This record gives sequence, structure tokens and C-alpha cells, in this order.
Amino acid sequence: MAQVIAENYVNVGNYRVRYLENGDGEVVLIIVPPPNASANRFMNVIKGAAAAGFKVIHVDLSSAPASMSKANKVAALSYIINALNGKRIILAGVGQGGGIALDYVTQTRQNTISGIVLVSTPRVINRIDELPKLNIPMLLIYSINDPNAPVEEANAVKSVIKNSRLMLINSDWLSELDKVTQFMVSWMLELTKSDTTSKGS
Repeated sequence: MAQVIAENYVNVGNYRVRYLENGDGEVVLIIVPPPNASANRFMNVIKGAAAAGFKVIHVDLSSAPASMSKANKVAALSYIINALNGKRIILAGVGQGGGIALDYVTQTRQNTISGIVLVSTPRVINRIDELPKLNIPMLLIYSINDPNAPVEEANAVKSVIKNSRLMLINSDWLSELDKVTQFMVSWMLELTKSDTTSKGS
């Protein structure tokens, strides 16, 4: 049976941001891509995570004008998350979308965020002081040779975050999205299983 991907919109001021939904799991994966990346690039990620039992929301920032401020992009993400009525959420920021995801988490400190995935997020080292305070499990997926998002910075962040993991890919995230999806889904399944086990014990 083909998976049906629903299309919705959220309004932020004069801007209209599209987001896609797929799956109906109790845990929600929200993907925040780079603003210039079309949703078509992420279809395998959306379908793969939904097939693993997660509800998936893809925030299509490419649907908004390039002039939309970062604050408004964070606001769009906030509106989408608030509409989920307290569901457990794993937030995945890809490339520059990771900065938007981190802005949301550090500004709101929402306890509905169960985990954060950062995929080749540039300048993550700039947040090394604030990230440990969040006390949220984190998966870092970085390329071994991306000059814009050096793996050394990801390693430094991992060293100060207690419940974190670093996974490496050989090329840029766009070329290795299938592998990124595998890493992400495997980690999310492990994370949610361990949460369920700890609650049941």
C-alpha cells in the first residue's frame, strides 16, 4: 500500500510555510532541512522513518521566501510543535536547518523534545556551552571531510554531552541521505525502546 503524504501549511506573519506529514506513530520525527533544500530530496527519509513506525513531519522551508528571517523560521517550527499537543518529539536538523532546530530547543527548553539529531550542522561548536544544559540525547551525523561542518567540532560537542553519539559518513549528507536515514532511524528506535523499558521497570 502506497504511503500517503499529507500537505499542510502554517502561517507566520505574512509568510506561509508548507510542511509534509506521513505516518501515524506515537513518536514524532520533525525534520528541519536547510532553507534552500526542496522537499523532494527528503522523500526517502520521510518514507523510511514512517515505515519504521514514526509519525514524520518535514518542515519545507524552501516553500517560504528567502527573505524570511531565522526568527520567523523558528516561529514556524514552534507553531507546528505546539499543535502536536504534547506528543513525544525527536527533532532532526539537517545542515543549516540544524541551527534552526537548536534555536528552537535552546529558546523554549520544551520537555516534549526526546532527542535531537544534527546532520552536518555548521558552527555547532558555537553552542558548546549551552547544549549540555538541555540534557537531551543527541545524535551527530557528520561527514569525515566537510569543511563547512568539521567533524572535529562535532567531536568536541559530543565530548561535553553525556548522552550523545557521533556517526560518520564518507561524503556530504545529500549524497548519503539513505545512510543518514538508516543511522537516524536505528538511533531513534533504540532511544524510544530504552525510554519504554525504563518507564516499565
